[in-house]
Amino acid sequence: MWIIVLLFTYHISIAGTIKPDYIKIIAVPTKQRVDITIGGEPFTSLLYADSLKKPTLYPIYTAKQNMVTRGWPLMPKHMDRTDYSHQFGLWFNYGNVNGADYWNNATGADTTKKDYGYIRVQKITGIINGEGKASLTMLSKWYNPGAKAVLEETSVFVFRVERGLRIIDRYITLKALTNVDFKDDKNGMYAFRAATELGQPVTLLENAMLMDNAIKIKTDSIPLTGHLTSSEGIQGESVFAKRAKWMKLTGIVNTEPVTLVMMDNPQNINYPAYWLARSYGLMSINPLGAGVFTRGREKVNFSLAKGKQTTFKYRFVQGGKDVDNDTLEKLFTDFASESL
Repeated sequence: MWIIVLLFTYHISIAGTIKPDYIKIIAVPTKQRVDITIGGEPFTSLLYADSLKKPTLYPIYTAKQNMVTRGWPLMPKHMDRTDYSHQFGLWFNYGNVNGADYWNNATGADTTKKDYGYIRVQKITGIINGEGKASLTMLSKWYNPGAKAVLEETSVFVFRVERGLRIIDRYITLKALTNVDFKDDKNGMYAFRAATELGQPVTLLENAMLMDNAIKIKTDSIPLTGHLTSSEGIQGESVFAKRAKWMKLTGIVNTEPVTLVMMDNPQNINYPAYWLARSYGLMSINPLGAGVFTRGREKVNFSLAKGKQTTFKYRFVQGGKDVDNDTLEKLFTDFASESL
């Protein structure tokens, strides 16, 4: 286990001079970190230390400063679940790129038993601050186990405050530096690991029927308050391996009601994607895992020839008590029509 101490950089000014919706992005290159504040208070940080194996937004806070991301393994909290050390924050990667696993790689992974890839940020190429909207542009490369770059990634993060909600849009362009195959795999692509208390209680039958038996849901460590609902009206653990245009997780963190939503985009490959959404607090949009999710009835093996590129677009929404579906449909429609 390891601990990273996160220290936000604050803009010190006379009280009241920072507007409550002003979004400020502060690069801290010596710490391989970029901090994002709203109204002078922490919202999230882009972490890209080499030890993390991928960049991730972590932690993510509500306006009341409650953390909606799981603490462990970077900032362990009392009674946190300690499964899957590679799952933290809000991130993008995949389980099988030219045979290498970018999803499960983490500090301490046994590289003698499996081929792991890793993602390294090359530079932060742009920052724009503003009232209610700000953006951050990041250039990264995906390296194979032999330390050869196979993909160049340009990600634009757009942070918004809108309708009392906090929104993160991410536009990801992948350019192949060699011929690249994304083999059909369960683990991917755009993912979020929620705070332990946002895990969802499951029945013994649901626990027994989970396709991935690497972890069983435990309900004896902390009260679980989460509930999953898909855009198609599917509830609970049944959302796993189903297609949906968005997924909603509601629950309570430190007495504060929260709603967390991840959205696909009609312009993405194989829309609407399948969901690797689990009761222990994982929500992941995976357009390329059709084979495992349908038990072989469908197959999506996506390839990029050298020099070719593709773009993925995703939205994350953080709000208060059960954001209604009409509001989410409006946010989805707006996102579907937006472009950089």
